[in-house]
Amino acid sequence: MTPAGNPTETPVRSAPAAAEDPAPLLRALPFRPGTFFDAWTRKPERFADLLPDPFAAGASPDIRSPMPPDAARAATARVIATTNRVWGADPAVLASAERLRDPQTLAVVTGQQPGLFGGPLYSLIKAMSAVAAARGLEARTGQPVVPVFWIEGDDHDFEEIRGAWLLDRSGSPQALRYEPEDEHVGLPAFRRVLDDSILDLHGQLPDILPETEYTEGLLLAARDCYAPGRSLSEAFGRLLLHLTRGSGLVVMDPTRPELKRLAFPVYEAAVRHEAAGRRQIAARTREIEAMGFHGQAAAEGYGVFCTGPTGVRARVRTDAAGDPPEGVLDGCVERLSAAVLLRPLVQDFLLPTAIYVGGPSEIAYHAQMGDLYGLHGISRPFVIPRHQVAILTKSQLRVLDQDGIGFDELSAGDEAALNRRAADPAAQAAFAQANEVMDSSLEAVEQAAGAVDQSLTAAVRRARGKVHAILADLEAKSVRAAKRRDEERRQRFLRARNALFPGGAPQERRLSPLVFANRYGPHFGAWLLAAFEDPAADRRARNLLVR
Repeated sequence: MTPAGNPTETPVRSAPAAAEDPAPLLRALPFRPGTFFDAWTRKPERFADLLPDPFAAGASPDIRSPMPPDAARAATARVIATTNRVWGADPAVLASAERLRDPQTLAVVTGQQPGLFGGPLYSLIKAMSAVAAARGLEARTGQPVVPVFWIEGDDHDFEEIRGAWLLDRSGSPQALRYEPEDEHVGLPAFRRVLDDSILDLHGQLPDILPETEYTEGLLLAARDCYAPGRSLSEAFGRLLLHLTRGSGLVVMDPTRPELKRLAFPVYEAAVRHEAAGRRQIAARTREIEAMGFHGQAAAEGYGVFCTGPTGVRARVRTDAAGDPPEGVLDGCVERLSAAVLLRPLVQDFLLPTAIYVGGPSEIAYHAQMGDLYGLHGISRPFVIPRHQVAILTKSQLRVLDQDGIGFDELSAGDEAALNRRAADPAAQAAFAQANEVMDSSLEAVEQAAGAVDQSLTAAVRRARGKVHAILADLEAKSVRAAKRRDEERRQRFLRARNALFPGGAPQERRLSPLVFANRYGPHFGAWLLAAFEDPAADRRARNLLVR
C-alpha cells in the first residue's frame, strides 16, 4: 500500500468527514532519526533485502500467493464467526466473518495483546489502520478484503496490560491499575478472568472522566465489556468491537482450542526446525547490526511454549543437538503458544494475509524473520506501518502554532520550553548584555589585580561568580513574573503536555481510547478512519489530528 504525503511538516488541511462528525485536521511532523523503523521509512531501498518497500510507486502485495487450504480456511472462519457473534459483534462484522470463508477473500491483519479498558490508544489506531488498508486494497484489486485484529491473549506480561491511563476533569493524567485478589504470576491474558476487583475501577471511572453527553453510554459499555467473570482477552475484544462498530473489523481470539489444533503444523515445524530458524534469525540480525541498529528480538524469540496445569507457559525444549525429544508435543496441542518471532507465522498460516499492519517494533521483528516464511512454506505478507498519531484539541494546537512550543519539547517533564518563551524579550536582552558587560569588566579587573598581587585573582573570580549568580537569580525572578503575567498560556501548555505526553510517554502509547470516546462519542473510530483514508495521512510520519 502506497501512502501519500510528504514526511516533512505540511500545512493543516481537512480530511473527509466521518458520519456527522467534524473533519479531522492533519499535520505530518518531521521524522525522528535513530531507530530502525525511522531509517526504514526514510530510505526503504536500503533495507530491500530485509523488507519489501511499501512506499514505492505502485507497491502492492502479491495477491496470487498461495493461501490457506479451503478446509482450514473454512474451519478458521467458523471459529472467528462464533467468537464475534458471542462477543456482541454488529452485522457488518458478522458479514466480514462470513466473507472469510470465500477462497477469493484476502485479509489485512494487525494485532495487540489485550489491555485494561482497551489498552493504549494505539490498539485502536492499529485497528482503524487495518480497516483503511483493507478498504484501499479492495478498491484497487476488486477482491473481497477483510480487516482482522489478532488479540494476542497468550501474552503473559501482566504488568504491561493491567493498567490504563485517563485524563481527569482538570486535564491531568490519572493511572488506573487492576489489582486482582490473586496475581497469578505468569498467567496468560486469556486465562486471566476478571474478579470483583474490577468493580472498584468501574467505580472510579465516573469520578475521573469529564462528564459529556457520551459518558453514561460509554460507562455502561465499559461495565458490560469488563465485567467480572470475563477473561481479559474477551473484555478487550468486546470493547474493541464496540469502539469500531460499523467498520467491519473482525476480532480473532487465537487461543481457541480449535485454532490451536489447526495451527499445529506450524508449532510442530518450529520445534523441529528451531536450530535452523534461530541461525537464520541470527544471520539477519547481524545484517541489521552491520547497518548500525540493534535487533528487536533475540534469536530465542523463535520457539514454542506449552501451558502447564497451573496455567503458566513453559518453553518446549529441544535436546543438546537441537532435535525435539520424541513425543515432546504430546498432550500439548491445545495448549501451545508461539514466541514473539513465531507468532506471525501462526497468524499467516491460519489467515489469507495479504497485508500485515505493524507498529515500529513489529516492523523491526519482520526484518529479522523474513527467512522463516520460506522455512515454514508460508506466504509472507506485505508489511506496512500503522499510522502514528497524536490527537489535539484546537486549544492545544495554539500551544504549537501561537505559543511557538515544539511538539517534541512538550515531552520534557519540566517547563523549560515555556520558560524560554515566557521571558520578556527586552528583559532577556538586558540580562544577556549585563552578563556580557560584567564578564568583560571583571575579566579586566582580574588581570589588573593579578598583576598587582596574584593572590587577588581567586578573590576576583569568587566575586565574579557571585555577580553572575545574582544576575541569574534576578533573571529567574523575571521569568517567573512573566509566567504569572501569562498564566493562561502556562495552563494551556500544561494541559497540552498532559494530553500529548501523559506521564512523559506519547499519548498513543499511554492514554486509553476511553478518553477520546468520552470526548468525541461513538463515531470516534469512524473519525479516525476518515483521517487515515485522507491522502495526507502519511504512514511514514507522525500525524497530528486536530479537532
